[in-house]
Amino acid sequence: MKKEILNKNLEIHWNKILIVGNRSYKNLWDELILLWTIKLLMKQKKEIYISAFDVDWLKWFLDNFIDVSKIVFLTEIPKWLKSGLNYLKKWKLKERKKYREIDSIIIWWWEILTEENSNSYRYRLVSILPCYFSGAKIYLMWWIQVPKKEGNKWLFDFLLKKVEKIYARDNECVSELKKYWPCIPEGRFKNVEFFMDTAYFAYERDKIKKVMNKKQKYILVNLNKNAEKFLDEVIDDVKWYVNKGYDLYFVPVSKWDKKEYNDTIYAKILSEKLKIKNINILDREYDFENFLKILKWADMVFTGRLHLFMIAKFLWIKVKVYPYQKKILKMQLVLKNFNI
Repeated sequence: MKKEILNKNLEIHWNKILIVGNRSYKNLWDELILLWTIKLLMKQKKEIYISAFDVDWLKWFLDNFIDVSKIVFLTEIPKWLKSGLNYLKKWKLKERKKYREIDSIIIWWWEILTEENSNSYRYRLVSILPCYFSGAKIYLMWWIQVPKKEGNKWLFDFLLKKVEKIYARDNECVSELKKYWPCIPEGRFKNVEFFMDTAYFAYERDKIKKVMNKKQKYILVNLNKNAEKFLDEVIDDVKWYVNKGYDLYFVPVSKWDKKEYNDTIYAKILSEKLKIKNINILDREYDFENFLKILKWADMVFTGRLHLFMIAKFLWIKVKVYPYQKKILKMQLVLKNFNI
């Protein structure tokens, strides 16, 4: 593993840094990406601001790992009418003064700018409007797709004019972004480089090594709406282990209200299909250390989510992936290139 590439610092030369993305939507990996990015910035003595949907929940979650007392938490800028009315109702407009203190912005999330999410280019711009025209420098991180649709091209160019640097988490992104030219006077955006997904380092592996090995035989499974087309294959794979006496843990990576973001629905579906009365639920939200201890000693992990795939790889666990999106295949290639 090329540690000098995997463990480098973020080169951000300003002090008041706003981190923008889909924060606090209760998605395991998004919060771990955030956690390690905060740790990197804390090492550099930066003043950290975080834009979040649910500020109270995010404070509580991060407080399990780091001192959050010096972090400024801001309510994210609303993207629709309903959220806008709620924003006004809670008197959040006064927070705009805090937004204007910012001198640099990190915009990132797993699908920060991609046409797989039709609204992502517009969302990212809306998220930073209070400080876009104040001279703040912008940094883009993770999965950035060069758009093909004209409307998205316009939004991307408008954003790119303010971008200081791009950190992409796979080499395909790096290559495509270096070829992109429309709004750059010199003809190419050259200030882009590979940076490993920071969630990979979010928890100290040595802490997990100290845990005693388990005696119980069990596997971990996650399934979600996007990977539903693999349901029959998952059932066949899991059934083999169940028939050999393995216990089954279901991991709800995302637990949002909407069906497409609520993995817990599929615990019930698996229970019915496999004729198991009570599937163990392994919830990471309330005791993350316990979650990792159980995950560490699983005999196998079955998942369609990049989130669970990455953390299982971090702990050297066997994983079978059901790749419903290209990002999973791309990250498999990244890990292979680093001999992980």
